Parts: sequence; C-alpha cells; structure tokens
Amino acid sequence: MLNRKTLALGGGVALLAGAVIVHACGPFFPLQLLDNRAGTLSGTPNNSFSYEASYLVTPGDHLQAPEAASVPAGQQPVDPATAVLAGLSPEQIATLAAMAKAADGDAAYAMGAGVPEAQRLYAAADVDFGHALAACTSTESVASDAPASGANATAANAAASSSPPATSAASTTDTPQPTCAAREPLLSRAATRLDAILALAASTGAPRAVAAATELAAIAQARADNCTGGDACAALTAALPAAYARPRTLAANGAPDPEGLAVASFGDEALTFLHNKESGKQCDYRSFLNNTSCAAAIAPANLKHAINLYAQQAARGGNSGLQSMRFIAAWTLADKARVASLIDDPVAQRLLVAYALAREGDIVKDQPASAFEYYGGYDNSYGPTGYADAARGDKGIKSNPALVSLVEAIQQRGIDHVAGADRLAALAYRVGRYDFASTLVAREHSALASWVTAKLALRRGDTAAAVQAYAQASKGFPVADSSVEPAGAQLIKGEQAVLTLSRGQYVEALGYLFDAASRRDNTGGQDDSVSDVAYGSDMAYITERVLTTDELKHFVDSRAPASALPPTPSPDAGAGAYYALHQTTADTLRYLLARRLVRDGRIDEALPYFPADDDPRYSAFSWEGGQTTRKQLQLRKLARDYAAALDEAQHAWTRTNRARGWFDAATLAKQSGMELMGYEQGPDFYDIDGAFAGGSGRSGVISARVDRASDAGAARAAAVPDTPAARAEVDLAGPFVTADEKHRYAASESKPLTRFHYREIAADYIVKAADGLPPRSQAFAAVLCRGTDWMHNDDPARARGFYQRYVKEGAYVNFGGPFGTLCPEPDFQAAATFTYTQAWQNVKRDTGRNKKRVALIGLLIAAGVIGVGVWRYRRGKARRTDANGK
Repeated sequence: MLNRKTLALGGGVALLAGAVIVHACGPFFPLQLLDNRAGTLSGTPNNSFSYEASYLVTPGDHLQAPEAASVPAGQQPVDPATAVLAGLSPEQIATLAAMAKAADGDAAYAMGAGVPEAQRLYAAADVDFGHALAACTSTESVASDAPASGANATAANAAASSSPPATSAASTTDTPQPTCAAREPLLSRAATRLDAILALAASTGAPRAVAAATELAAIAQARADNCTGGDACAALTAALPAAYARPRTLAANGAPDPEGLAVASFGDEALTFLHNKESGKQCDYRSFLNNTSCAAAIAPANLKHAINLYAQQAARGGNSGLQSMRFIAAWTLADKARVASLIDDPVAQRLLVAYALAREGDIVKDQPASAFEYYGGYDNSYGPTGYADAARGDKGIKSNPALVSLVEAIQQRGIDHVAGADRLAALAYRVGRYDFASTLVAREHSALASWVTAKLALRRGDTAAAVQAYAQASKGFPVADSSVEPAGAQLIKGEQAVLTLSRGQYVEALGYLFDAASRRDNTGGQDDSVSDVAYGSDMAYITERVLTTDELKHFVDSRAPASALPPTPSPDAGAGAYYALHQTTADTLRYLLARRLVRDGRIDEALPYFPADDDPRYSAFSWEGGQTTRKQLQLRKLARDYAAALDEAQHAWTRTNRARGWFDAATLAKQSGMELMGYEQGPDFYDIDGAFAGGSGRSGVISARVDRASDAGAARAAAVPDTPAARAEVDLAGPFVTADEKHRYAASESKPLTRFHYREIAADYIVKAADGLPPRSQAFAAVLCRGTDWMHNDDPARARGFYQRYVKEGAYVNFGGPFGTLCPEPDFQAAATFTYTQAWQNVKRDTGRNKKRVALIGLLIAAGVIGVGVWRYRRGKARRTDANGK
C-alpha cells in the first residue's frame, strides 16, 4: 500500500492528519498528572500505536529499515542515493547518469564500458524495466494505484539527481515509448540482465544483488498483473512470495542494502494481496481512507496476509508498514462485520486492539465524530493519549461503541483465542468490562498487566493492592519489559507519584517524579501518539509547595548531583549551539533549590546550588547591531553580590551606607529577581520565563490573584479567597489530597502573593533605602524616582505612594523629565555629609542676608570676650597680691 517509493510519510501521513480533527490553540502546556488526580489514576494504560505496531511480530533476522537506524548526535543520516554510488569515480557516476537516458537497455549497456559490471547490468536492466512499466500504464491505473514497486530506484537515477531532470528511463520524454505489446520483451531483457547480476561472484555482484532481486520481484509482479487467467497465471502468482523473499534472504546473508529494499519488499508483497482482480485496480491507502469499493472487495484472507506482511515491515522499523496498518485498522474498526472477519488472526486482532487503545477516542457529549478528535496540546483533561478516555470518569464522556463491540467480539470467541491478553485487558478496562479485564490480567505476568491490575484495585478502593501492583509494574524501570514502552514506564512512575503523594509520602512521591523526569534526559521526548507529560512541572510543584526547604535540600544532596559542565561552543558558534546544550533534571532541581534558599534568606547555603559562573548552558542572547550577542549568566556571582548588598544594608555602621546597601539589593532584586529568587511556578513562573500568569503547578487561584493588568483581571483577583488556607482549599480541591498537603501548600505561598513577587521585594528595599537618607537629599529623591519608575506598571498605587512621599518630604530636584522617568544614580557620598553641609550652608546664607546685624553681634561678642578676659586678668592679679601679702 505504502512502499518505499510512494513517499508514504509525506502523502499518507498528511492525509491521515486530514482525517483526524486536531485542535491547537494558544500556548502549549504539557499534561500535568496532578491537575486531575482521580483522572490520572483511573486513565487507561496503553502504549503508542507505533510502539505496538513494531511488536506485533518478532523478526527472524537482523534486517532494519534505513529510517530506523540510529544516527549519532551531530551526524546526518546516510543518503541511500549516495550510498549506492560508493566506490565509483565521478566519471563512472556521470556515465550512469547518461545511461539512464538511453533509448533502451542495449544502448545503455553499450555506454557503460567503464562502469563495474554489476552497476552496468543493473542500469541497463532498469532502462528496459522503466520502459516496460510505461508501456501499459493508463490514466485510470495511475490515479488509483500506489506507484510501482521501488525496484527501479537505481544508481543510475541517483547519479542523475545532480544532472538534468530526467531521473529514470520511464520519465524520458524524448525517447519513443513502446506499446503494450512490447512489454514482455522489455521485461525479459531486463530480467536476463538482473539474473546475470545474481550469477556474478559475490564480491562483484553483491553491491547490486539486493536491488536486482527486488527488481526481479517487480517484474514477476508485473507479469502476474498482466496475466489474463489460466494455470500459467496461477503459477505466476504462486511464485510471487519466493520472488519477494529473495532480496530479504540476500540482505540477511550480508549483501549490501543501503536503500532498505529488503524491508521494503514486505510492503511491496503486501500490495499483491490488496489487488482487486475484478476491477483490475490496485487498492492503496486512499481506498481505506475513503472507504471505497476497492477496499470492500478485498477478501479477509488477503487482508490478513497484507497485515502480517506490514507487521513484518513495521517490526524492522519500516514507517510505510506502520502507516499502512493505521489506515487498515481505522477502516476495519468502523464496521462490526470487518472486525469479525479479522479477529481470528492473532496479528490482526492485536493490531485492532492496539489502534483502539492509542488512536481511537471515546464519545464526548454524544457527538460520534469526537471519537476521532485529538485534544492533545490544547486540552490536557483528556489524558496522555490526547483522545477522550471514558475510563478517566470525566463528565460527558461515554465509551466508544466501536471499541465495546471489538472487546465483545473477541470475548465471544473465547479466552483461549485472545492474542495479547494484557493489551485486551487494558481495552476491556477502558470500556468498563472490569470482570473480563480481571480475568485477562490473571493470565499474564507483564508490566502492562500489573498496570491494569493497579487500576482495577483503585477502582474497588484497595489502595494497598494498587501500591503493590504499581511497584510490580515499574519493576526494572526505566524499561520494565516489552509490554510497556519507555514512555509508559515513565507514566507508571508518574502515577505512582500521584498515589504516593495522596498517602502523605511526599519525599517518596518526589523520587518517582524525579525518576520519570530524569528518564527524559536521555530520550528527548515521546512518541507522536502520546502527549507530552510534564513530569518536571509536577516535580516542581512538590519541591516548591509541598516539601520544606530542608526536606528538598536533603533530597537534592542525596539524589541530584550536579552534572558535568559541557564544553563551551566555539566563539563563532551561533545561539543554536548553546540552546542545544542540555540541562539535566538534576541541574534544574538544584537551581530551583538555590532560588528557594535565597527566598528563605539562606544565601550562603544557596551558592553551591546555583549553576557555575562559566556554565555555557546558562546564557542570555540579545540582538544588537544586526547580530546576536551572547552574555554569560554568572549566577553565583549575582547571588554573592546580592548577599553582600543585604549584608551592607543590615550591618553597615552609618545610615547612609545601610541605605546604599538597601538600594543595591533593590536593584538586583528588580533586575535579576527571577534568576535569584523566582518561583519555578506561581506567581513568577520561571519555567516559562514569566511569559504567562499560569500554565504550571496549582496556578488557578494564584493566576487570578496576580493577573491585575486588566479590569477583568482585577475582578478575578477580588473574587479570590483572602487567606492562604482558603486558597489552598480551592487550588487543591478533589480527591487524593491530604489535609497536611493543603497545610504545606498554604505555608509555602509566596509573600507577597503577586506576580513577579521579587519586584515588590525590591520596592520594600526602596522604602528602607529612603528611610535611611536625609529627606531633602538628592539621593532621597533619586531613590524614590527609581521606585516610581519600577512600579508604575506592576503596582501603580505603590508608584503613586513613592511620588507622594517625594513631594511631601523631599526637595525639588530637576531630573530632566517627569518624575519616575529619567532617574539619575543616587549620590550616596553627598548624602553621607548632607546634614553638616546643609547646616553650614544655612549659616552662610543667613550671614549674607543680615550683614549689619551679624557685624553688630560680632562686635558685641568680641567686646564681651574682651571684657571677660580683662575681668579674669584683674581678678587673678588681685589674688596673687593677697597671697604675697600673707
């Protein structure tokens, strides 16, 4: 249906996306498991469809599709078109490009004297094969068929990719095209040359052996398709499986296969079973997507053969096989009769169950189309799959009748005919067949079965059994067993955290989330059919709002060591090189602790937890002078400077120096408060750079309280409960929340509870700085000017207060603009001597205004001084005379 030349991922996936209603609106905030704890713990366990599709069968060889090959970081994947030309000289590549445009295979072969024999034979055969395909291709068949087998994706065509547009013999426009009657001779001549390649010695023919076998299979298919009936046609059809198996055998035995033709042959062979003999048309993905008569005419036995072949392709990493099974599964589940016709095949049965779990939703508000709506990325209430899940217990969601029918149909066949009992148990749990689910999990000993067992235990209120089942499910994390994909293993850890948190075991709950979040350090994301889960956000909530600072510090010291510093990118590296540097979960947790310690006033303890000053992962970028400029964030230095400013503010000997300390601390808090003390979640939202007042954590009440930028925001803020305890009751409503958690949540609330709370702290420091300055000094006015500037947007009332204090207490200072706009640096040195300087200036001023009075007072004072001196002199002389007389 979707072989390697149909560009399945381009056309097929795009059309599939068009068949599914996808909602996307506004900023994307990943799913937080703690948002709806009951829904999280009751949601259906499942794997992504791509993961399940790759485990429907077990490969019997080492073959792997090119797209499944792991590519080391920093390297580009190998281009198959380039790989087939390996070892050829530029002249030989140019010759192959010219051969592709030859009039026929003989002419092409004559041109290739300087090309290795295997490449020469293949290029010549490909020219004839291309002409043969074009000979009998009608407009109707082109419209309805998937493109022909990719056997003619040749080295010659690859060589021509850098030449003029003619990339295959079939597309050559200046060559007379043969008639349909000429097809067989062309195929025979091509087949002869392809057989000759396989007859070459291994060292000579191996580079094109797999491609030759693949094209021979395509020739066999073309002959069978062109046959009109009889024993000869039956023989041709019977020979097809062996023809398609041949390239796989060669590749499995070591023949080079850079184009992935061996794995693609599974899909090519599957197409033979999707051929409508009555109409002569080939069914493709559009037949299933549009529910055409072509798809309906395929015999169930043939469809099961195709499914098994696509499963073999998907098991080896072939995306085409995966996409093909998606279309078939969706088409089958839409009709009970189709389901009944396929579930007797184990692979087909498991395919339908896997698709139902991962790609079909339940019914929202009685709207059947909602089963195909994907809510992931805009509405996190629907769970990790992004599709509506009735098991979560949300109002207005009912089980999808198609899924109920699937479970019932398999159940009616008998328990001994179940393929993948743990997967079916998950689906039975989802549609409310709890007894059947219990029976199924009792037959399995897998992580997925234990996961379902935990859900069933919670449903009947047996928490202890659920805890035990979760422990069994997560055994061997991060990879429990093949029944649960890595993303599912993470989710098990996350659900364990939710259940553990509800039991008041806060540190243990953090440990589960830390494990889940740390697993993502090496995976870089999850499968496309599983919505992103914000384990880090749930982890941040516990670390910031539930644990005490000392509990968090102990956890970090024991579980979250600092990661090694990555090499600094070269000086000419762009911003992207820095963005690519990875901060681990442990790094994030350590930095969160550092900011919390600063908020608690324990800055000296916080310093080791801040990132190192030379850590290139913490950089700031700006656009200056037409280019991007990087600045290294020296966060430890910033914290040391803040500590020094506070130390001066609290312990300096003079009032002015203490005022200077408060002002310096205020400046640091205002300009770098997010980096120094910002909350990871509400009210500051460091995790999203403060871009929104909400989105993570238990931010409902906080967001309403801190979002005062509009009248609507002010109205919401007025309706918020006015005590931390009352706010905790609203934010932590629902089951699985202890009273102690609410108490801790209330106690850890930001003080003050305003968005960017550190700005209010900066304003408090401005007040302290002004209190320590002479009211009529320049520094007093400059400090209040700065406070007015800082707060005019965040807290207009407080900004007005600063201005009114300046007007009431301060002296007029001309700052060159409205107060609070152009604020100079405070002159603390002048403020230190302001009292004495002001007194002396007052004396000088008064002297200048009253010169005569001052002169008279001076004469009187002088006369008085002289009189006192004369009196004392005479009195002393008299005493000495009396003393001598005696």
